[in-house]
Amino acid sequence: MAKRGPLNCPLVALATVVSNAGGVIRLVLLMISGVFATFVPYPSQGIADPGLFGPDGYRITHYRGKLPDSAGNAVTITADQLKNLKQETDVLMLDVAGIRHYDITENGDFITPERHRSIPGSAWLPVIGWGVLEPWQQEYLDESLRELTAENQAAPIVVFCKVDCWLGWNAVQRISKMGYRNIYWFPGGTEIWEDAGYPLQDITPFPLSKDLAARVFIGPSF
Repeated sequence: MAKRGPLNCPLVALATVVSNAGGVIRLVLLMISGVFATFVPYPSQGIADPGLFGPDGYRITHYRGKLPDSAGNAVTITADQLKNLKQETDVLMLDVAGIRHYDITENGDFITPERHRSIPGSAWLPVIGWGVLEPWQQEYLDESLRELTAENQAAPIVVFCKVDCWLGWNAVQRISKMGYRNIYWFPGGTEIWEDAGYPLQDITPFPLSKDLAARVFIGPSF
């Protein structure tokens, strides 16, 4: 899996080298500020450095960093809006916070030393937000969404992670490309939810199906 790291926002600058008749080289460095210092959209609305993204448009490195205001066609919501949505709608809460150390049992359960607290009622899919998925991880996402939505691609889905977490942004793009069309993005994630005074609870990852688990061998990594 790709490593997390701080976001490096490049400074936009223009360097012009001028040579005069006496052969003196002058370097003029023009720092462009104001509107040019804002983010240049890439691949939709985000960070200007293409090296942060793969050819499919997913963030592939520096997974913790300032997020854009939107994610694809998803509706961006706040903690209070999420609270109201949960009260008014039977919505699927999809936590995509990542884990790095785990084993998978023959029954499809994740075994991990990493404790995770999330929004009550959420399904935690911890390996589907990375920029590049292994085939079994994509299959895990496919089968999990089919089960959790009862194969209804119009079912409302809220995707979240943590503050400044690009795994949620990636997941929104990926799920949208799979045909799900009623997606909400809560970029504040569990931290902003808790800061707003709402509760968290310990949860464990949503399991793989036994069929998929039987085809996936992951040795202990802790």
